[in-house]
Amino acid sequence: MERILSLHFLFAVMFFTITVNGNTENASTREKYEVIIVGAGISGIGAATHLLNNNISDIAILEASNRLGGRVYTAPFGDYLIEYGAQWVHGQGGNPVYKIAEPYNFLYVQTWNITKGLVKHSDSKINTSVASSWLFEEALRFFDNGNDMMLCNCSLEYYFNSRFNELIKNRNVDEYTAQAVADQARKCQSVQDGAGNLDEEGSWGNSQYFVPNGSLTVAWKTGYHSFINMLMGKYEGKELPVEQKTKFNKVVQTINWTGNEVEITCEDGSHYFADHVIVTVSLGVLKFSAKKMFNPPLPDNKLTAIESLGFDVVNKIFIQFETHWWPLDFEYNLIFLWSNEDKQRFKTESKYGGWATEVISFHFVENQPRILEGWVTGDTARLIETLSDDELTGAVIELLNWFVGNEYSISKPINITRSSWASNHFIRGSYSFRTVKSDRLGYSASDILAEPLLFNKTNPVVLFAGEASNDKSFATVHGALETGWREAARILNF
Repeated sequence: MERILSLHFLFAVMFFTITVNGNTENASTREKYEVIIVGAGISGIGAATHLLNNNISDIAILEASNRLGGRVYTAPFGDYLIEYGAQWVHGQGGNPVYKIAEPYNFLYVQTWNITKGLVKHSDSKINTSVASSWLFEEALRFFDNGNDMMLCNCSLEYYFNSRFNELIKNRNVDEYTAQAVADQARKCQSVQDGAGNLDEEGSWGNSQYFVPNGSLTVAWKTGYHSFINMLMGKYEGKELPVEQKTKFNKVVQTINWTGNEVEITCEDGSHYFADHVIVTVSLGVLKFSAKKMFNPPLPDNKLTAIESLGFDVVNKIFIQFETHWWPLDFEYNLIFLWSNEDKQRFKTESKYGGWATEVISFHFVENQPRILEGWVTGDTARLIETLSDDELTGAVIELLNWFVGNEYSISKPINITRSSWASNHFIRGSYSFRTVKSDRLGYSASDILAEPLLFNKTNPVVLFAGEASNDKSFATVHGALETGWREAARILNF
């Protein structure tokens, strides 16, 4: 009888433990860490390495996918490596990525004359001489005038249209050329900013972007994934145990930050506890999940910041050919100029729906002599994720034939792929931008996003990193890295 009573007592204690902790793990065996980092992108890896380098080793990284890197994603394509995500180091002076990578001699500066890559259909009325000699370059220059954009404080679409229309007013530019150049300039800016619609993008917020000195197209000889190895110290022979501390395929479902201990529940039912949690998920994931992920709910101003900041999609198309069919001295880019008349004709004749009129450009990938890389944004970027390889290949060949098929014999395509950032549930887009709505809030939405959740007004229990929380270097790898360092330092200084 005493044994039976003892068993009843034991079961009661176990039930009480389960009820209090909200899970089936006994408190003595539960996984508890000083710091948990949600997300193993560059900001998460940056935070982890900074903590490890400062003697905080009781950490874990919960990564939803099966790899490190997040939006840095170098992968094989045929006999080559391609960048599905981040591709260039943007700037040299004042850029921490460049500072870290430059001594390894893994970088080189890509240079090309963008105006010489402009192409039109052979029958088009567009004057490519006017476009390439001055008009296209002048159109792009408007987006570099930060002071003018700040004073306008309007949508980027309104800002550009007003300046461009003034430019061509007295310059005797025909309507076909003016319309085609304006269309392409908007597309180029949309891919740079990650905004599918310049009507949504705010000119004031765009003007706040900090551009490091030097080339904006510093490329990798060995792939952007090399930078992850640099951060972890792999090339120094003293690799930090970032990968060993990462738990892959852990999709975070809820973050309970009541009190001075945070409980994280994953979709697979696992639970983790920490004194501090650094949330580095993309803005796209926050937009989708923030209202249901955090308990108690996030403050209203943080939810408003998440909702108001922009996060659209940029995707790439990679197509490999049987032979290198373009001349070796051909310009780096094929930048497509369309008049409205040309677009309508192409769409009428197209076998693939005519969506390829929204492809911004194709360029040749250095050291990969049979691959072209194309760029699309917004709705078109989402569309290509749904197409079969045959549909995508057919549309690309149709587009190339329209523009250069009369001059060159385009060889057989043998392989094609595309990035799929919109349908990636662990990213849900590409990179952030500042919107008209975030401009009108009257404060920096990035600063609000970066504010930690505090216990007793002093203890940062939930912290936020990621490129969207960088008020000056959003939408960049170095911006993401800086925020990971920032939040790790916040914990170290607590």
